[in-house]
Amino acid sequence: MEGEVNDPDSNTSSAAAGAGQSQAVLAAFLATSEDAVVEKTLHGIVTGWNPAAERIFGWTAQEMIGQSILKVIPPHLQHEEQEILARLRAGERLERYETTRSHKSGRPIDISLTISPLRDTQGHIVGAVKVAHDITARRQAERQAEEEARTLESLNHVGQQVAAQIELGSIVQMVTDAATEISGAQFGAFFYNVATQGQDACWLYALSGASRETFSQFPHPRATELFGPTFRGEAVIRSDDILRDPRYGRMPPHHGMPPGHPPVRSYLAVPVVSNAGHVFGGLFFGHAQPGMFTRRSERRVGVLAAQASIAMDRANLFQQLKERESELKRLAEDREEIIEAERKARSEAERLGRMKDEFLATLSHELRTPLNAIQGWTRILMSGQRSDEEARALQTIERNARTQGKIINDLLDMSRIISGKVHLDVQSLHLLDVIETAVATVHQSAEAKGIRISQLLDSSIGLVRGDANRLQQVLWNLLSNAVKFTPAGGRISVVLERVNSHLEIVIEDSGAGIPPELLPHIFDRFWQADSSITRQHGGLGLGLSIVKSLVELHGGSVRVKSPGPGLGSTFVVALPVSHVRPEETAALGARRANETPEILELPSLTGFTVLVVDDEPDGAALLARILNDRGAEVIIAASGAEALKCAAKQHLDIILSDIGMPGIDGYELMRRLRRGDAKSSRIPAIAVTAYARAEDRQRALLAGFQMHIAKPVDGAELVAGVASLVQVSRQPPSG
Repeated sequence: MEGEVNDPDSNTSSAAAGAGQSQAVLAAFLATSEDAVVEKTLHGIVTGWNPAAERIFGWTAQEMIGQSILKVIPPHLQHEEQEILARLRAGERLERYETTRSHKSGRPIDISLTISPLRDTQGHIVGAVKVAHDITARRQAERQAEEEARTLESLNHVGQQVAAQIELGSIVQMVTDAATEISGAQFGAFFYNVATQGQDACWLYALSGASRETFSQFPHPRATELFGPTFRGEAVIRSDDILRDPRYGRMPPHHGMPPGHPPVRSYLAVPVVSNAGHVFGGLFFGHAQPGMFTRRSERRVGVLAAQASIAMDRANLFQQLKERESELKRLAEDREEIIEAERKARSEAERLGRMKDEFLATLSHELRTPLNAIQGWTRILMSGQRSDEEARALQTIERNARTQGKIINDLLDMSRIISGKVHLDVQSLHLLDVIETAVATVHQSAEAKGIRISQLLDSSIGLVRGDANRLQQVLWNLLSNAVKFTPAGGRISVVLERVNSHLEIVIEDSGAGIPPELLPHIFDRFWQADSSITRQHGGLGLGLSIVKSLVELHGGSVRVKSPGPGLGSTFVVALPVSHVRPEETAALGARRANETPEILELPSLTGFTVLVVDDEPDGAALLARILNDRGAEVIIAASGAEALKCAAKQHLDIILSDIGMPGIDGYELMRRLRRGDAKSSRIPAIAVTAYARAEDRQRALLAGFQMHIAKPVDGAELVAGVASLVQVSRQPPSG
């Protein structure tokens, strides 16, 4: 164009300036990147090593540049380098390649690699750029979640076995074996407290990991300075090296372990105490290596000790009841004595009922607490990007955690049914909606096994009266059973039809079928077709019993039929046709027509200061993560006393507190806060607890909490609850 001047020197200068700026930006990126960025030749020689690589691998750039990348690859994985180089030479780019590398100290590091070919100006591949992301923490979290899931399953299994026993020796041996395995001890023992001529003594009752002959030559432990606290039920004793404990070796005649005693360095002793404070004895564990028992080991054994104490108390009570029965027979001729004996028997039966309720509450709490951490952290891990294998692993963990949660809920439901505490919320409802919701809940499980679910629903059936949640529970139990017992590639059909004066819901599957002789027992409580240790399907045998009870509460009935093993099963739920007024039908139809799916966005908690009170670190960390993700500032207190100090010193918008804590529990904490100064008495509070019964919720509200959320915690429910309570508390008082 006329008037333009083309200056080659000016163009060259601009290009150089642009290149220099790009180099500066690249250098700044490499210096500030959280990920290691490594450049290497096609012979594996390092040519670039950024600061993040120094931090992650421990080697400085001066130590690595010019050296082979094999320096950070473990010997057993060095074949990977040749494979990677071959793929790079072919122009391939490797995305998220997960493997293990070595720190300078020799410590293994889990990393995710993205490796790209490096080309010269002519486009020839001359090397590679490798970006390494440290995933060690994520892998550890996944392994810990898997370990906790396995431990929970083991504790649940032992709890079921112990709960089914009424013989003292079997209970003690089961608990000793399980606790020895779960704690990682080389051997364990249960010493049972007995009284001999007015003196305390201890009797070796059970051993695990060692033969009884091994200990038969040694005297039984006495209430010495080391053993006494356990036999008196005072405290748990855990030592990383018992030989360094000042209480060890002070008592004659041995001044330590008797000659020939198995070597012990790590030591753990947990008392077994009943709810009434009676000390049954103690669980003792040893290991030849120091530092083998952790706080987690102590906590797990503590759960088993609690299960053992309840079961032993119950076994003693059963024995007492048997003795009382014999006594009643001997007193049959004396009416007054018979009446008194019957009164005592009723009292004992009531005590047994209370013990059952306490056992279920304790079992629910102890299982829900670790289940809360497993489900919560698994959902958090699932929210990020994962490989297909990792996603399947996390789905497996969550699915099994949900199964454990169902077992807990079944136990509590059965307890309520037996005691007559189940009440129906009867309303007008569409059975089609209830059935479709139940089918949707099992769709994923059925799809995973390739099972096809077909529905044939009579759309002319209008409103009926019933409890929608309980009817959905009935159908979910039946459909879950059908999916469980139907092999891959099978089919399930769901039919809704009117038959004379009642409605029938028919669930038919092509599954394992039921032998004719077992059909009369299929709805019995705790009954299972296969209760052996080699059975293929898990569960407690409560689901169908709960189905029968809930259907009968609706005035209906349930029956089952099966041609035989391998020929499938059919369950038929019959419900009476209830009269529904036309205006109710019209009102519910209008509501359904106006209902539109609504996706709720969780509120922000930015600017909220939340105090989390929980003596369980895993549970507290989970709540903190959920709240932090929504912008809240979280303070953690590990005890009620610590929470009171924090409430007195800092501004708090809301308190989330556990209930079951040593010292000051959640109820007492809330009572003290509500009796305190004007500031602390007005802080809104939510009880976040594994005590999930209706009476637990009522007790929490009476103590001063505004809300009760049961563990395992639903993150959305927690965030919504915190936001609503804080917003209400910030509104100025009316008038």
